[in-house]
Amino acid sequence: MFENIELTTAVAKTSLSSRRLTESTIEDPKYNSENLKNSSFCITGSADCFSRPPITDFAVKNLYYMQDFSVFHYGFGSYTERKNFHSFLILYTYSGHGSIVYQDKTYQLKEGDGVFINCMDYHFYKVEGKSWDTAVLHLYGSLLPELHAQYMQNGTAAFHENTTGKYQHYLEKLLALYSYPHLYRDWQVSACIDNMLNYLLLLGSEEAGKRNDTPQDIQYLMKYMENNYTERLTLDYLASFANMNKYYLSKEFKKYTGFSPNDYLISLRIDQAKTLLKSTSMPASKIAHEVGIHDINNFTNLFKKKTGMTPIQYRNANDVF
Repeated sequence: MFENIELTTAVAKTSLSSRRLTESTIEDPKYNSENLKNSSFCITGSADCFSRPPITDFAVKNLYYMQDFSVFHYGFGSYTERKNFHSFLILYTYSGHGSIVYQDKTYQLKEGDGVFINCMDYHFYKVEGKSWDTAVLHLYGSLLPELHAQYMQNGTAAFHENTTGKYQHYLEKLLALYSYPHLYRDWQVSACIDNMLNYLLLLGSEEAGKRNDTPQDIQYLMKYMENNYTERLTLDYLASFANMNKYYLSKEFKKYTGFSPNDYLISLRIDQAKTLLKSTSMPASKIAHEVGIHDINNFTNLFKKKTGMTPIQYRNANDVF
Protein backbone atom coordinates (compact mmCIF):
# COMPACT_ATOMS: atom_id res chain seq x y z
CA MET A 1 0.00 0.00 0.00
CA PHE A 2 1.52 3.32 -1.16
CA GLU A 3 4.77 1.46 -1.99
CA ASN A 4 5.52 3.75 -4.94
CA ILE A 5 4.44 6.99 -3.26
CA GLU A 6 6.88 9.16 -1.33
CA LEU A 7 5.44 9.85 2.12
CA THR A 8 7.20 11.62 4.98
CA THR A 9 6.64 10.19 8.46
CA ALA A 10 6.03 12.61 11.31
CA VAL A 11 5.86 11.37 14.91
CA ALA A 12 4.16 13.32 17.67
CA LYS A 13 6.48 13.02 20.67
CA THR A 14 3.80 14.66 22.78
CA SER A 15 0.14 15.26 22.04
CA LEU A 16 -0.55 17.98 19.48
CA SER A 17 -3.32 20.21 20.77
CA SER A 18 -5.16 23.18 19.29
CA ARG A 19 -5.00 24.74 22.74
CA ARG A 20 -1.26 25.24 22.30
CA LEU A 21 -1.48 27.03 18.96
CA THR A 22 0.04 30.47 18.84
CA GLU A 23 -1.18 33.25 16.58
CA SER A 24 2.04 33.03 14.57
CA THR A 25 1.47 29.31 13.97
CA ILE A 26 -2.08 29.92 12.77
CA GLU A 27 -0.88 32.60 10.37
CA ASP A 28 2.09 30.54 9.08
CA PRO A 29 1.52 30.15 5.30
CA LYS A 30 2.56 26.48 5.36
CA TYR A 31 -0.64 25.71 7.31
CA ASN A 32 -4.24 26.28 6.26
CA SER A 33 -5.23 29.09 8.61
CA GLU A 34 -8.96 28.63 7.90
CA ASN A 35 -8.66 25.02 9.07
CA LEU A 36 -6.72 25.86 12.23
CA LYS A 37 -9.00 28.74 13.20
CA ASN A 38 -12.10 26.57 12.92
CA SER A 39 -10.76 23.37 14.49
CA SER A 40 -10.27 21.91 17.93
CA PHE A 41 -8.02 18.85 18.09
CA CYS A 42 -5.75 16.65 20.13
CA ILE A 43 -3.54 14.22 18.20
CA THR A 44 -1.19 11.50 19.38
CA GLY A 45 0.63 8.92 17.28
CA SER A 46 2.18 9.50 13.87
CA ALA A 47 1.33 10.40 10.28
CA ASP A 48 2.66 9.55 6.83
CA CYS A 49 2.31 12.82 4.94
CA PHE A 50 2.24 13.57 1.22
CA SER A 51 3.74 16.83 0.00
CA ARG A 52 1.50 18.13 -2.77
CA PRO A 53 3.26 20.27 -5.40
CA PRO A 54 1.93 23.75 -6.25
CA ILE A 55 -1.11 23.88 -8.53
CA THR A 56 -2.24 26.59 -10.92
CA ASP A 57 -4.77 29.31 -10.13
CA PHE A 58 -6.79 27.94 -13.04
CA ALA A 59 -7.02 24.55 -11.30
CA VAL A 60 -8.16 26.14 -8.05
CA LYS A 61 -10.89 28.09 -9.84
CA ASN A 62 -12.11 25.52 -12.36
CA LEU A 63 -11.01 21.95 -11.56
CA TYR A 64 -11.10 19.34 -8.83
CA TYR A 65 -7.89 19.32 -6.82
CA MET A 66 -6.37 17.81 -3.69
CA GLN A 67 -5.78 20.12 -0.74
CA ASP A 68 -4.01 17.68 1.56
CA PHE A 69 -3.38 13.97 2.18
CA SER A 70 -1.96 11.98 5.10
CA VAL A 71 -2.30 8.50 6.56
CA PHE A 72 -2.77 9.07 10.28
CA HIS A 73 -1.86 6.42 12.84
CA TYR A 74 -3.93 7.93 15.61
CA GLY A 75 -3.22 6.99 19.20
CA PHE A 76 -5.52 6.80 22.19
CA GLY A 77 -7.50 9.98 22.82
CA SER A 78 -6.98 11.58 19.40
CA TYR A 79 -9.85 13.66 18.05
CA THR A 80 -10.69 16.50 15.66
CA GLU A 81 -13.72 18.81 15.95
CA ARG A 82 -14.36 21.30 13.17
CA LYS A 83 -16.78 23.30 11.01
CA ASN A 84 -16.77 26.23 8.55
CA PHE A 85 -13.80 24.90 6.60
CA HIS A 86 -14.02 25.10 2.79
CA SER A 87 -13.04 21.51 2.09
CA PHE A 88 -14.52 18.08 1.45
CA LEU A 89 -13.08 15.23 3.47
CA ILE A 90 -12.84 11.51 2.76
CA LEU A 91 -11.83 9.44 5.80
CA TYR A 92 -11.01 5.81 5.01
CA THR A 93 -10.04 3.21 7.64
CA TYR A 94 -7.25 0.67 7.19
CA SER A 95 -7.21 -0.76 10.71
CA GLY A 96 -8.33 -0.01 14.24
CA HIS A 97 -11.57 1.73 15.08
CA GLY A 98 -12.81 5.31 14.90
CA SER A 99 -16.09 7.17 14.87
CA ILE A 100 -17.43 10.39 13.38
CA VAL A 101 -20.44 12.55 14.19
CA TYR A 102 -21.82 14.27 11.10
CA GLN A 103 -25.24 15.78 10.35
CA ASP A 104 -26.73 14.39 13.58
CA LYS A 105 -25.57 10.83 12.85
CA THR A 106 -22.74 8.83 14.42
CA TYR A 107 -20.80 6.47 12.16
CA GLN A 108 -18.60 3.70 13.55
CA LEU A 109 -15.60 3.12 11.27
CA LYS A 110 -13.52 -0.06 11.08
CA GLU A 111 -11.38 -1.64 8.34
CA GLY A 112 -12.78 -0.79 4.90
CA ASP A 113 -15.23 1.84 6.18
CA GLY A 114 -15.15 5.41 4.89
CA VAL A 115 -17.11 8.64 5.02
CA PHE A 116 -17.38 11.53 2.57
CA ILE A 117 -18.32 14.82 4.27
CA ASN A 118 -18.55 18.57 3.74
CA CYS A 119 -16.23 20.27 6.25
CA MET A 120 -18.41 23.38 6.29
CA ASP A 121 -20.82 21.28 8.37
CA TYR A 122 -20.00 20.46 11.99
CA HIS A 123 -18.12 17.17 12.39
CA PHE A 124 -16.28 15.42 15.20
CA TYR A 125 -14.15 12.35 14.69
CA LYS A 126 -12.07 10.41 17.20
CA VAL A 127 -10.27 7.17 17.96
CA GLU A 128 -12.36 4.42 19.51
CA GLY A 129 -10.03 2.22 21.56
CA LYS A 130 -6.25 2.31 21.37
CA SER A 131 -5.55 3.11 17.70
CA TRP A 132 -6.99 4.05 14.36
CA ASP A 133 -5.15 4.02 11.02
CA THR A 134 -7.03 6.15 8.53
CA ALA A 135 -6.37 7.96 5.24
CA VAL A 136 -7.36 11.63 5.48
CA LEU A 137 -7.98 13.18 2.05
CA HIS A 138 -9.07 16.81 1.66
CA LEU A 139 -10.45 17.86 -1.75
CA TYR A 140 -12.07 20.86 -3.35
CA GLY A 141 -13.51 22.05 -6.66
CA SER A 142 -16.33 24.26 -7.86
CA LEU A 143 -18.68 21.32 -8.50
CA LEU A 144 -18.01 19.51 -5.23
CA PRO A 145 -20.84 21.13 -3.23
CA GLU A 146 -23.42 19.92 -5.75
CA LEU A 147 -21.81 16.49 -6.14
CA HIS A 148 -21.69 15.99 -2.37
CA ALA A 149 -25.34 17.05 -2.06
CA GLN A 150 -26.16 14.36 -4.61
CA TYR A 151 -24.06 11.84 -2.66
CA MET A 152 -26.03 12.62 0.51
CA GLN A 153 -29.28 11.83 -1.31
CA ASN A 154 -28.30 8.24 -0.49
CA GLY A 155 -29.16 9.04 3.13
CA THR A 156 -25.69 8.31 4.52
CA ALA A 157 -22.19 9.80 4.49
CA ALA A 158 -20.66 6.31 4.78
CA PHE A 159 -19.36 3.78 2.27
CA HIS A 160 -17.54 0.46 2.54
CA GLU A 161 -15.01 -1.29 0.36
CA ASN A 162 -12.12 -3.73 0.74
CA THR A 163 -8.79 -1.95 1.37
CA THR A 164 -7.45 -3.34 -1.92
CA GLY A 165 -10.47 -2.16 -3.93
CA LYS A 166 -11.09 0.58 -6.47
CA TYR A 167 -11.11 3.46 -3.99
CA GLN A 168 -7.55 2.61 -2.93
CA HIS A 169 -6.59 2.33 -6.61
CA TYR A 170 -7.96 5.81 -7.35
CA LEU A 171 -6.24 7.22 -4.26
CA GLU A 172 -2.82 5.85 -5.23
CA LYS A 173 -3.29 6.99 -8.83
CA LEU A 174 -4.11 10.51 -7.57
CA LEU A 175 -0.93 10.65 -5.49
CA ALA A 176 1.12 9.23 -8.35
CA LEU A 177 -0.17 11.96 -10.70
CA TYR A 178 0.93 14.62 -8.24
CA SER A 179 4.34 12.93 -7.82
CA TYR A 180 5.68 13.69 -11.29
CA PRO A 181 5.70 16.99 -13.23
CA HIS A 182 3.56 17.05 -16.35
CA LEU A 183 2.13 19.83 -18.50
CA TYR A 184 -1.44 18.56 -18.11
CA ARG A 185 -1.10 17.27 -14.54
CA ASP A 186 -3.88 19.45 -13.08
CA TRP A 187 -6.30 18.20 -15.75
CA GLN A 188 -5.34 14.57 -15.19
CA VAL A 189 -5.70 14.98 -11.44
CA SER A 190 -9.15 16.52 -11.88
CA ALA A 191 -10.25 13.63 -14.10
CA CYS A 192 -8.97 11.12 -11.54
CA ILE A 193 -10.84 12.83 -8.69
CA ASP A 194 -13.97 13.00 -10.86
CA ASN A 195 -13.79 9.23 -11.42
CA MET A 196 -13.16 8.63 -7.72
CA LEU A 197 -16.12 10.73 -6.62
CA ASN A 198 -18.49 9.19 -9.11
CA TYR A 199 -17.42 5.79 -7.83
CA LEU A 200 -18.23 6.92 -4.29
CA LEU A 201 -21.73 7.87 -5.44
CA LEU A 202 -22.27 4.17 -6.09
CA LEU A 203 -20.51 2.92 -2.96
CA GLY A 204 -22.48 5.29 -0.76
CA SER A 205 -25.82 4.09 -2.03
CA GLU A 206 -27.52 1.26 -0.21
CA GLU A 207 -29.49 0.66 -3.37
CA ALA A 208 -26.52 0.88 -5.76
CA GLY A 209 -27.05 -2.66 -6.96
CA LYS A 210 -30.64 -1.88 -7.83
CA ARG A 211 -30.08 1.30 -9.82
CA ASN A 212 -30.19 -0.58 -13.10
CA ASP A 213 -33.34 -2.42 -12.05
CA THR A 214 -35.64 0.56 -11.64
CA PRO A 215 -39.19 -0.70 -12.24
CA GLN A 216 -40.72 0.30 -15.56
CA ASP A 217 -43.60 2.19 -13.93
CA ILE A 218 -41.10 4.41 -12.04
CA GLN A 219 -39.03 4.90 -15.21
CA TYR A 220 -42.18 5.82 -17.15
CA LEU A 221 -43.27 8.28 -14.47
CA MET A 222 -39.82 9.93 -14.41
CA LYS A 223 -39.92 10.35 -18.18
CA TYR A 224 -43.44 11.79 -17.97
CA MET A 225 -42.28 14.33 -15.35
CA GLU A 226 -39.24 15.27 -17.48
CA ASN A 227 -41.55 16.02 -20.43
CA ASN A 228 -44.31 17.79 -18.44
CA TYR A 229 -42.57 19.53 -15.52
CA THR A 230 -44.18 22.87 -16.44
CA GLU A 231 -47.62 21.46 -15.62
CA ARG A 232 -49.23 21.32 -12.17
CA LEU A 233 -48.05 17.87 -11.08
CA THR A 234 -49.27 17.22 -7.55
CA LEU A 235 -48.49 13.99 -5.70
CA ASP A 236 -52.17 13.01 -5.95
CA TYR A 237 -52.11 13.57 -9.70
CA LEU A 238 -48.87 11.59 -10.15
CA ALA A 239 -50.19 8.74 -8.02
CA SER A 240 -53.37 8.62 -10.10
CA PHE A 241 -51.35 8.77 -13.32
CA ALA A 242 -49.11 5.89 -12.15
CA ASN A 243 -52.09 3.98 -10.71
CA MET A 244 -50.41 3.75 -7.30
CA ASN A 245 -51.19 4.67 -3.73
CA LYS A 246 -49.45 8.03 -3.17
CA TYR A 247 -47.62 6.82 -0.03
CA TYR A 248 -46.35 3.74 -1.84
CA LEU A 249 -45.36 5.89 -4.82
CA SER A 250 -43.35 8.25 -2.60
CA LYS A 251 -41.53 5.33 -0.97
CA GLU A 252 -40.72 3.56 -4.26
CA PHE A 253 -39.72 6.74 -6.08
CA LYS A 254 -37.28 7.66 -3.29
CA LYS A 255 -35.96 4.11 -3.17
CA TYR A 256 -34.97 4.02 -6.83
CA THR A 257 -34.12 7.67 -7.59
CA GLY A 258 -32.90 9.15 -4.31
CA PHE A 259 -35.54 11.92 -4.65
CA SER A 260 -39.09 12.34 -3.45
CA PRO A 261 -41.44 12.99 -6.42
CA ASN A 262 -41.73 16.66 -5.42
CA ASP A 263 -37.96 17.09 -5.03
CA TYR A 264 -37.42 15.53 -8.45
CA LEU A 265 -39.98 17.90 -9.98
CA ILE A 266 -38.36 20.92 -8.31
CA SER A 267 -34.93 19.81 -9.55
CA LEU A 268 -36.21 19.55 -13.12
CA ARG A 269 -37.68 23.04 -12.91
CA ILE A 270 -34.61 24.64 -11.31
CA ASP A 271 -32.26 22.97 -13.80
CA GLN A 272 -34.27 24.41 -16.68
CA ALA A 273 -34.35 27.81 -14.95
CA LYS A 274 -30.54 27.74 -14.69
CA THR A 275 -30.32 27.06 -18.43
CA LEU A 276 -32.66 29.95 -19.24
CA LEU A 277 -30.81 32.33 -16.91
CA LYS A 278 -27.53 31.52 -18.66
CA SER A 279 -28.79 31.47 -22.24
CA THR A 280 -31.44 34.23 -22.40
CA SER A 281 -32.10 37.75 -21.12
CA MET A 282 -35.58 36.74 -19.98
CA PRO A 283 -36.55 38.26 -16.58
CA ALA A 284 -36.46 35.89 -13.62
CA SER A 285 -40.19 36.42 -13.05
CA LYS A 286 -40.98 35.18 -16.57
CA ILE A 287 -38.54 32.27 -16.23
CA ALA A 288 -40.36 31.20 -13.07
CA HIS A 289 -43.63 30.92 -15.05
CA GLU A 290 -41.85 29.20 -17.95
CA VAL A 291 -40.65 26.36 -15.69
CA GLY A 292 -43.96 25.93 -13.88
CA ILE A 293 -43.43 27.92 -10.67
CA HIS A 294 -45.99 30.74 -10.61
CA ASP A 295 -45.05 32.41 -7.32
CA ILE A 296 -41.87 34.47 -7.80
CA ASN A 297 -41.04 34.43 -4.08
CA ASN A 298 -41.37 30.66 -3.96
CA PHE A 299 -39.24 30.41 -7.11
CA THR A 300 -36.50 32.57 -5.57
CA ASN A 301 -36.52 30.56 -2.34
CA LEU A 302 -36.39 27.22 -4.15
CA PHE A 303 -33.67 28.43 -6.50
CA LYS A 304 -31.50 29.67 -3.62
CA LYS A 305 -32.02 26.44 -1.70
CA LYS A 306 -30.83 24.40 -4.69
CA THR A 307 -27.95 26.61 -5.83
CA GLY A 308 -26.97 28.78 -2.88
CA MET A 309 -27.72 31.92 -4.96
CA THR A 310 -30.72 33.96 -6.01
CA PRO A 311 -31.62 33.79 -9.73
CA ILE A 312 -30.05 37.23 -10.33
CA GLN A 313 -26.87 36.29 -8.49
CA TYR A 314 -26.68 33.10 -10.54
CA ARG A 315 -27.09 35.03 -13.81
CA ASN A 316 -24.44 37.58 -12.79
CA ALA A 317 -22.04 34.82 -11.70
CA ASN A 318 -22.32 33.26 -15.13
CA ASP A 319 -21.68 36.55 -16.94
CA VAL A 320 -24.81 36.39 -19.04
CA PHE A 321 -25.80 39.53 -21.00
